Amino acid sequence: MRSLSKITSILLIALAITSLSAVSEDTETRLLEQALVEGAVTKEQKTAINRYFINIASQKHKESERLREMAELARGGKSSSQDIKKRELIKRADFLEEEANSYKQLSASVDSLPQTSIATR
Repeated sequence: MRSLSKITSILLIALAITSLSAVSEDTETRLLEQALVEGAVTKEQKTAINRYFINIASQKHKESERLREMAELARGGKSSSQDIKKRELIKRADFLEEEANSYKQLSASVDSLPQTSIATR
């Protein structure tokens, strides 16, 4: 009984660590992007960051289109499992589209930042 309790504790700790790392990775990415935007002071830096965000948006949009195409392909198997897989692919595609739009908005916000020189910072 005692070993079962230890195994359960270890599994719960492993699950907690895995969950935290997934959340912190997304948070870490957002913080890095925010630092990029806030750190851009020259026109060249803003242009580079703008292109970076547009490129990410384009990649996410292409992946979304690919998932939608995959959702429409006929596969073998039961109809119910095909429907579940199709809904899952469309849901992932919708999420990627939302992310792509978010990056496009972020790209537009880079241009609206006031321009300063490095010497005045």
